[in-house]
Amino acid sequence: MSGFVADRPQDESRAESERLPRANADGTLNDDEPGRHGRIGYGRLGRWTPAGLAALLLLTLGAVWWFGRGDETAAERERRTGNIQGEAAPDVTLTLLDSQPLRLADLEGNVVVLNFWASWCEPCRWEAPILQALSEESARSGEETVVVGVGIRTDQDEAARSFVAEYGLTYPIGRDTATEEPGVGPIEQAFGIPSAYPSTLIIAPDGTVDRFHL
Repeated sequence: MSGFVADRPQDESRAESERLPRANADGTLNDDEPGRHGRIGYGRLGRWTPAGLAALLLLTLGAVWWFGRGDETAAERERRTGNIQGEAAPDVTLTLLDSQPLRLADLEGNVVVLNFWASWCEPCRWEAPILQALSEESARSGEETVVVGVGIRTDQDEAARSFVAEYGLTYPIGRDTATEEPGVGPIEQAFGIPSAYPSTLIIAPDGTVDRFHL
């Protein structure tokens, strides 16, 4: 996370870091913090998230949010996110960059971090190494957490593949192109993502959506 604070004044960076979530001794995050319920590490997801992964995802993606979207209000974030929190995740299939299909329902039993991204999106570039680190740490620890990247339909295929290569991303990644219709892809439509990137959804092991606000 040091790369996110290097270009900011030390006092300002410290002040912003103090607004990020705090971990309890058991690795879950403090449920007493206002506005944090429903995020990974809190409530239903708190008991499923391993300590290291919860801290990594919340603190680092939280930093991306503070630095990349600090002027966005809670109401604006809510308007641009889907309305399916607490509901079963749509049964969608993503074609990965290696042409293999990945059915989301087949990942039930895992915590799924579903990240919608675009190659031209600067905050997406900040997030990419974080998500890769999360995926690697999950694999090392044996925890059932899966990162899945969904490249948007309107991105260029060459640019998307270059993005993946640039950051050495090895978690499952595909593009939301399973339609000839204009506009956003069917997976983005199914989750109600209104063309705002990056957007990251957390899907609980029981297959329900527990949204992480970005």
